[in-house]
Amino acid sequence: MQDIILRVEDLHAEYDTPDGIVNAVNHVSFDLHRGMTLAITGESGCGKSTVALAIMGLLPRPGRITAGKIFFGDRDLLSLKGEELRKIRGREIAIVFQDPSTGLNPVLSIGDQVEEIIRTHQPVSKREAKAMAIEALGQLGLSDPEEIVRRYPFQLSGGMAQRVMIAIATALNPSVLILDEPTSALDVTVQAAILEDMRRIQKQYGTSIVLISHDLGVVAQMADSVAVMYAGHIAEYADAATLFRSPRHPYTASLLASRPRPDRESSGRLAAIEGAPPSLIALPDECAFLPRCNKATSECRSEPAPQLLSVGPGSHVAACYNPMYQQDDDAEARRSA
Repeated sequence: MQDIILRVEDLHAEYDTPDGIVNAVNHVSFDLHRGMTLAITGESGCGKSTVALAIMGLLPRPGRITAGKIFFGDRDLLSLKGEELRKIRGREIAIVFQDPSTGLNPVLSIGDQVEEIIRTHQPVSKREAKAMAIEALGQLGLSDPEEIVRRYPFQLSGGMAQRVMIAIATALNPSVLILDEPTSALDVTVQAAILEDMRRIQKQYGTSIVLISHDLGVVAQMADSVAVMYAGHIAEYADAATLFRSPRHPYTASLLASRPRPDRESSGRLAAIEGAPPSLIALPDECAFLPRCNKATSECRSEPAPQLLSVGPGSHVAACYNPMYQQDDDAEARRSA
């Protein structure tokens, strides 16, 4: 287990609202291995970003963590307070937030914002910090970083602002990098360039990445393993190749079926998952995906929500009473024929 750098164990998080308690994260557990990428995917509102904020100790009020442990090495991050946590946050574990337009301070220059994280964690002069900032911006493919450090956020395009956010997060070469929808709202060429930069940085420094994305194309390109979340729970967990080839949970299979694919015959419409996710204020006792599932059995309707069970080789697990083995058998039969 020495290669596990980040471990989340049975994490629970909730938010107080006027309508009731939102159970945003429930029984979430996963391991992040050194130098690898774990993707957390699922529909909007399933709890992906809450997991990221919980790891960083940045869960906003009225949110709170009610149970679980988060180990960075042998340290439980949830037991650390104040200065202890600040020494880790930004230096050893960093995060890139989803929207660079709100993540960057509009009244500070780009140079000041990159230098701030450097001088907070390292005893360097302002001149040294500026040189490090220029180097960090140059690593992210920004042309003329000496000019970029003098600009302000409103003078940058969306792609440039996202690269600046990543430069701030990677300036000190953290051991763990959390990317929350790092390429959302970017055109495909900029998206591809940023993903290539992230792969290069990961290879160069051995960075471990938690990638949060609803874009299954990005997940397929970047991830070594994937956790699929639904209604605050992990529905399925496997290495990326296995999950894309042999999804076991009906929700995962439905997500994959809804992707536009060039090798699929066009019928005019993409496959859709009927219905809507349940309210996280009043989660049902049975499987949360039950009303939308086309493989539900009497056991699904009469038993409590299933726990993660082994459904394949290695660490492939799914929270389902009726996994999709038949689909795999049929596909294998067609390939053999």
